[in-house]
Amino acid sequence: MQGVMKFVKGWLLFSLLWGIFMWFVSWQSQGKEPGMAVVMSLYAGLIYQALITMVARYKARKSQA
Repeated sequence: MQGVMKFVKGWLLFSLLWGIFMWFVSWQSQGKEPGMAVVMSLYAGLIYQALITMVARYKARKSQA
């Protein structure tokens, strides 16, 4: 269960930071709706965290062999 909580925590933290950054850098000037910006940042955070988890699992397996 600890791994799941770590995944969710990383996902939400990245999504929040990415969403805020992208809102002020580009999405606001493009006229994106705030709800769509939230959804886009959640998807980006999910993809990022999944990739980070896969890399960490790969490194852990490689170091055991």
